[in-house]
Amino acid sequence: MKNAAIYSSIPDLKQLEEIMRTLYKDQKMTVKPDRTHIEVIQGGLFRKKTRKGFNIMTSQTEPAQFSAMIDGMGGFFYQVPAVNKQVQQKVLLKLSTLNMVIGIETEEDISEEFYGELLHIVRSLDGLLFWGGGQLLNGQGELVLDANGNSGVEDYIVTAHTSHLHNEFQITPTGESRKQRSNTYLEKQGIPINTTLPARLGDEQASRIRTRDQVAERAVAVCITAVKGECVGAGETAAATRELISQIIQQYKADRFFTAEEKAFIEQEQPGEDDVVRFSWRYEALWVLLWALGYIDSLEKPTQICDVPEAVSIVQQFDSFAAFRDGAQLRIASEILDAADLIYRYDWACVDSRVHQRPIPGGLDAGVVHERHYALNWLTGYLDQEWDDVRTDT
Repeated sequence: MKNAAIYSSIPDLKQLEEIMRTLYKDQKMTVKPDRTHIEVIQGGLFRKKTRKGFNIMTSQTEPAQFSAMIDGMGGFFYQVPAVNKQVQQKVLLKLSTLNMVIGIETEEDISEEFYGELLHIVRSLDGLLFWGGGQLLNGQGELVLDANGNSGVEDYIVTAHTSHLHNEFQITPTGESRKQRSNTYLEKQGIPINTTLPARLGDEQASRIRTRDQVAERAVAVCITAVKGECVGAGETAAATRELISQIIQQYKADRFFTAEEKAFIEQEQPGEDDVVRFSWRYEALWVLLWALGYIDSLEKPTQICDVPEAVSIVQQFDSFAAFRDGAQLRIASEILDAADLIYRYDWACVDSRVHQRPIPGGLDAGVVHERHYALNWLTGYLDQEWDDVRTDT
């Protein structure tokens, strides 16, 4: 058997290298400078040489590809007819915490010795081994869940990297109530629901919601980068775009508000098409931030793009950042948590449809849903991730 991969919530490539060097301390090992590929060569002289390759991808090195892969796995294991529903739910929860995948390369079938080495790595990374045609094994080699819904364990304990462990996955009565309200609302709209998605947004999460100042700063930064994306996409000259963006930045003294990715985008005279599209879509995130600040009355069903001129005019009507910030009133925590829980479940419906190549249900616009999910995850402090690193796990 050659088909195998290791999944872990630990994103630390240096830690992985240390584990591998300890495991293969007597073997020749080469590591790419960015640690995304490790090769081990065993044997020589009187033993046949064997080559073992490890291709590593993380949520930081390739965020878009990694997110799509995890969404696909989640959709696959959600639909299996699990015998043990509790284990299935916990597997789906574990998948939402993953940060690393290690693809295994070998010229021959995986030997019993190599299988034992893989399990050692799984235990060291507190991960899962994807084995064969759809088996998920724990570090002891026990079957957790397979493509037919079978489990060889009665229970599965979900653990995650410390970046995830901030009560994020504690199930509480208020979280369950919020989940039920969201699911009831979705059912009335004819939107498919996933009853196994965790109730991760209890009232206890209120303390993690961003402050009014943080949201106001983020709204200004997002607005400016979206305006630049729109200008470039519309074919405005570089000089005209630069003059407009510089004027807005100066008006709001916004230099310090930008993330590293935003700053790089602002400074590019001719940004690439992918970045132009990505930042232009951020108007949808801006709409959410303006709603959270009380400037937008309600978040309607995400079936169409927001009123872009209205969003921009709200920001531009103020002569300074202080005036924009002071005119805002952050919504109560329960409203923000309600919106975050609902968009989480909307996004699952979109991802599930995409994975199974079905039409997006209920007239939803998947792009709008994704951007709202992104903004609401940041608003609610999901995984304590900063803006450039926000994940929209489903």
